[in-house]
Amino acid sequence: MMSTHRPAPPVVSLQAKLDHIAHERDVLALQRTLAQLGLRDGDPVCSLDGGTRGRLLIARDESPPRLLVRADDGVLTDFAPARWRHA
Repeated sequence: MMSTHRPAPPVVSLQAKLDHIAHERDVLALQRTLAQLGLRDGDPVCSLDGGTRGRLLIARDESPPRLLVRADDGVLTDFAPARWRHA
């Protein structure tokens, strides 16, 4: 006879939950910053000097999360509104 008892899910500490909430709040703050600039995660962008094109992204895996541009050649660079515009 097969048991229908499932193992208990792993216990997540209160601190881990609070850290996750803080991280998500940081991501939301970056999304708000992009919205104020008329941009969204995944938008195509180009450098103001016209030499580089890429896609805007939020590096959610980093702590703290940050805004990056993945250039068409795969190189990641920090996003600075003074250097990039919507393509």
